[in-house]
Amino acid sequence: MSRTRIVKGIYTKISQEGHSMYSNANIITNAGAAITETGVENGVSYGDPKSPPFIEFETGVELYIEFEPLPAYNGEFGFDWLNTDSSDNILKIQTDDIANLEFVFDGSKQEYVSISSSPDLKNGIKKDYNKFPLKVPYYIPWLSLMKLNQEIKLNMVCKPIKAGDDISKAEISFGKNEYYEVDIDGKKNENIKYIPDGKPKEIIIKCIKASKEVGIVAVDKDKKEIGKITAIDNTRIYDLPVRLVCVVKDSPNKEAEISQLISDFKTDKIEEYLNQNSLNQALIKTTVEIDSKYRIAFDETAWNGTFYNKTGNYFTNRKDTAGGKVSYIDDDGEEHTDAEYEHILDKFLREYKTAFETDGKKFKGILLFITNIDKDPIDNEGGVSRTQPVNFREAIVFGSNLKNKSTYAHEIAHALGLEHYFWRDLEYKQELEKLKSRLFKNKQTTARNKEITKGNEVALKKNKENIRIRQQEIDKWTNEKKKPDYPYKKEAQDRIDKLEKENSETRKINKDIQEKIDEGKVNIEKGEKQIKQDEDNLKVYKENKYKFKEKLTLNVMDYSSTRNIFIRWQWQVMQNDVKSYYGSITENK
Repeated sequence: MSRTRIVKGIYTKISQEGHSMYSNANIITNAGAAITETGVENGVSYGDPKSPPFIEFETGVELYIEFEPLPAYNGEFGFDWLNTDSSDNILKIQTDDIANLEFVFDGSKQEYVSISSSPDLKNGIKKDYNKFPLKVPYYIPWLSLMKLNQEIKLNMVCKPIKAGDDISKAEISFGKNEYYEVDIDGKKNENIKYIPDGKPKEIIIKCIKASKEVGIVAVDKDKKEIGKITAIDNTRIYDLPVRLVCVVKDSPNKEAEISQLISDFKTDKIEEYLNQNSLNQALIKTTVEIDSKYRIAFDETAWNGTFYNKTGNYFTNRKDTAGGKVSYIDDDGEEHTDAEYEHILDKFLREYKTAFETDGKKFKGILLFITNIDKDPIDNEGGVSRTQPVNFREAIVFGSNLKNKSTYAHEIAHALGLEHYFWRDLEYKQELEKLKSRLFKNKQTTARNKEITKGNEVALKKNKENIRIRQQEIDKWTNEKKKPDYPYKKEAQDRIDKLEKENSETRKINKDIQEKIDEGKVNIEKGEKQIKQDEDNLKVYKENKYKFKEKLTLNVMDYSSTRNIFIRWQWQVMQNDVKSYYGSITENK
């Protein structure tokens, strides 16, 4: 809207082609075929020589702009957006219908809560997006572009603020931006003069140079902001080293099989996929180290019945044949004694460490095991990794999924801290409750150990003080006894002997106390280490807070047939894991 002062004079209302305006003889001398009349409208007297007030003239309709990836989008960039209705009710997260959201992790309760029992929980999702001040609810989408000078395409959808307004009267351009170039029909940024026609309009966005977080802003002809995209900070890249490890049977054909695995990996352009269609969304640059020397050639007879089924030619998890618990050593050297089974993950990792890490130096990155052998069909695993412990560094892709590119991103993302995007009630609830119970017991046990150790240290200190006091008395009587004229030498020696005996007994007691203190400190250290690990593991659930119905989203962490997108909080989780455990951060050039 604009406000214009009318020149003083006699005004005539002119109605022409369904529109009204005010005419003054000094301004408009030829009204053509217009119909003129006199009277009062909106408080303005026309045909009256009074000085006119300010009058508002509408110069265009009010509108806003939404942005979405094209239907052909295949993960080439990161884009996260939220759609709501006019009452600010969430409709979709990306392409995922909010009706399919089943659970949200409640941090105060430390559990997943059903949306059906607490519908308001889903409104917390809005906090993941910044709200834009328009006359309709509008949440700014997030864009991530890792590759500089990369051009990406989005659909721009123009909508009127007031239903029924003709948006073809509007004009759209984009604000000046030294980092991102918007192209519509060959015109760029502020030079764009696009007239919307009510249909989605394909636009091109190009990252000219890396920048801190910056807005890409759409404006109307009056330079009023009507839409926005927030491009995240892409000045830094998260470098993730990945080492390929081939797993085959120890047979005369093993060299050929290893060569084939490596050849297919290259032909299928898996590394390119990770860098251009999946992990790139989180600004993660993956560098895959490929060397045929990194392999496990296993003896199928030796593994048969534990980690391998020779008859069916598939890998299994090791279980106790009598139905009891099993024990194994994990990557950190910790022994697990009450496990339901030892997963093939742990076997592969142990075999790798035996072959390539005897010096104790761990590969800092993700170990990606690929094999031409399937997993037990009962387990339904085309690939596997885990989020816990949080520094877990292994992912496996089995023979059945070697050609499925999204499996590689899915399993590596597990190692980078992402849980499934869906909920499996019994499985997840049991694991979470087990973790919470163990954490509670560890805190109790460690607190008791600290109290006992503190008491032992107090007792030891008191005993040492008693020894010191006795020693002072021993020294006194010893000096007295040495005097030539001292008459009570026997009494002095008796007292000295008694004190020395008491000190000797106290020293034995102190030795026992010291052993208990040392043992207590070891237990405290173990307990605190386990507590931190459990708290870190619990944080995984907190960070993976949304759970949708299985196979109904396009998220890489779902099990849908098409999986090509991560959400912004997933970008952040993976970035933090790369930074904390696996890789490094470098300047984006």
